[in-house]
Amino acid sequence: MYLKYVQIVNFRNNRKDIFEFGKGANTVIGENDAGKTNAMTAMRILLDSDYYYTAKMLKESDFSNSIGDWRGHWIIISAFFDEITTEDQDNDVCKEISLREEDEEDKDFLRSFIRCEENDYGTVTLFIRPSKEKRKALFGAKSKEKFDKVRSSIKLSDYEFYYTVRNKSDFTDDSVYAKLVGNFEKGEYANPDSEDRRLMGVKTDIINIWQHVSVEYIDALRDVEAEMRKNKNPLRRIFETVQSEIEDEDVESIIQKVNELNKSLSQIKEVKSIGNEINRKLQDIVGLVYSPKIAIESRIKEDIVSIGRFLSLSTPTDEDIDSLGLGHLNILYIALKIVEFETNRNHEILNVMIVEEPEAHIHTHIQRALFENLKIAQDYTQVIMTTHSTHISEVANIRNMNVLKIGNDGSEVMHPSNGLDEFGEKYLDLGTLNLSQCLERYFDAKRSVLLFSKGVILVEGDAEEILIPTLVKVVLGITLDELGIGLVNVGSTSFEYVASVFSDERIRRHCAILTDSDAVVKGASKGSVNAEKKGETREEKLTKLYGDNPWVDYFYAPHTFEVDFANIDDNRCFLKKMVDICGFKKESTIDKYKEKIDGNEVDRYDTTLQLASYLGKGWMATLLSEKVDRTAKIPDYIINALVFASQNIISNDLKRKMIRYSLNQFDESALDVVEYKKLLKSDNIEELEKKFVEMFPENDLSKYLIGLSK
Repeated sequence: MYLKYVQIVNFRNNRKDIFEFGKGANTVIGENDAGKTNAMTAMRILLDSDYYYTAKMLKESDFSNSIGDWRGHWIIISAFFDEITTEDQDNDVCKEISLREEDEEDKDFLRSFIRCEENDYGTVTLFIRPSKEKRKALFGAKSKEKFDKVRSSIKLSDYEFYYTVRNKSDFTDDSVYAKLVGNFEKGEYANPDSEDRRLMGVKTDIINIWQHVSVEYIDALRDVEAEMRKNKNPLRRIFETVQSEIEDEDVESIIQKVNELNKSLSQIKEVKSIGNEINRKLQDIVGLVYSPKIAIESRIKEDIVSIGRFLSLSTPTDEDIDSLGLGHLNILYIALKIVEFETNRNHEILNVMIVEEPEAHIHTHIQRALFENLKIAQDYTQVIMTTHSTHISEVANIRNMNVLKIGNDGSEVMHPSNGLDEFGEKYLDLGTLNLSQCLERYFDAKRSVLLFSKGVILVEGDAEEILIPTLVKVVLGITLDELGIGLVNVGSTSFEYVASVFSDERIRRHCAILTDSDAVVKGASKGSVNAEKKGETREEKLTKLYGDNPWVDYFYAPHTFEVDFANIDDNRCFLKKMVDICGFKKESTIDKYKEKIDGNEVDRYDTTLQLASYLGKGWMATLLSEKVDRTAKIPDYIINALVFASQNIISNDLKRKMIRYSLNQFDESALDVVEYKKLLKSDNIEELEKKFVEMFPENDLSKYLIGLSK
């Protein structure tokens, strides 16, 4: 069997989260403070016998802040186990947690809920809840006033840890929670004398389950040197497990050698002289009659366990492992923990290894190799990694990936593969391939940044990838990184494959698609009618796929990125600088190009495309990024895309920073600007925005702020 599903309700910032795991290596990725470590802690509280956490250790901070007053609320941690085999069923614990004949009516619900196959499966759940006495008092309160009075009397010491098996509930469903616990706003509480067995499950002794479940935890903040000095370090634990397999003749040989070593040490004259000196002092103190006779002897223990404690690691040069760098020490420690895990795995029905941020101090290439090789473990164990590393995410299976983001109600868990293959089969032409498989191959370290970003902008080429971040920085005074926006170069116009991961069912982050309409200016000699038709077809396709998707929107350049950049009056000076570095020898040629840039739409269109072709779009964008300054203008369609991608990201502090930056480009002697700067000390960001937009309606920042307010 394996761990398929974990529900966490009201635990720290995991308000009501569902984690889904597959066999082998799994990843939990997300921004800082999104709840990755808290989720791992919850899993350990439920399943790890070494993580001793009881009601006496419960803290107020263990309850989610989003529920307000914690008193009376429950923390629920529930695990689903799938593919419990006939062989597993020979174990009493597996029988205990598995659904039985009387539960048959609920199997269809559970199979659809946890999306498991036609296999046997089971559940284990921990309820951290008030004692029955307090629950009865809450239930018996006849008014909201009395209910609140009982609640206010509840202390952490009134809470109990209650474990069950075979429950059949989606605890993240608010209606289920209300039925199980109560409605606090109405002053209602569930009757503890008539608990719903279907919701709660059957009481169990968790120690019986812990005896057959192995959870190995490797902390992100590991001090390998200190860990290896502990009596119970991984090396010694491995030895304790395998010592029973040592041949008797080898044990006898070791004991004999230890005895010989003890005798040899005792016979060293310097050692014997210590004993003689002690005897003389004793005689001086108490005399010959009362003085005990002592001797100095070596008493190294002869039992194999004690001898094993002297095992240590060394390098090929016989140096202590302390001489290794942090990266090698981390790799060494993880390797030891894996060997320890493998050594003990035959004693358990379930093996789970939790590794927090394995990338710490490890080179990027080794990160990928480490994760790839940990996948081998899928035959006997599961590995669950939390990570910030794009290098690990690029080789991770998105079908075994949980993406965390910070929401308004605590953290949110998103599953990028949820229904992804079905979407691809229905809407995309992939032949025999699955969309999830295609994306796994596509998500290299550069593109997998979209999994970590708070918002995403997809672009079709190098020019946009190079120049857009520069424009945002020099014009708006803020970087895309500060906004938490990942800009991903798709390298084509096939946006539909990547954008498919953004939806209510999968990743709930805003994804803006930036693409060219490729419309040809009438009378122009450059451009392509065929490209224009493809642009129209592309718009129809994207509208069909994502017209009703609130997380995906598409924004079109009327022509191409370069042409629409050049069509803005303030940007033409930068394009003229490209003419100066093209290497034209004749001044007349240079003047002609510059004249056409300032000329009519047809001339500008042809000249811009000719320059892009001559320099190469990517190189031209690189050169432009060195030349643009605050006076540049961002095309409107790009501003609109930025608004869409950042709508749930932008903070008042960031707005204030952008406004202050924009004001610095105006003449400070202007009375209105001077007066406005006085407003910067105000905490009323709405007033600041309104005033800025009124004063500078055509400014790019004003357009951005207006877009956000809609």
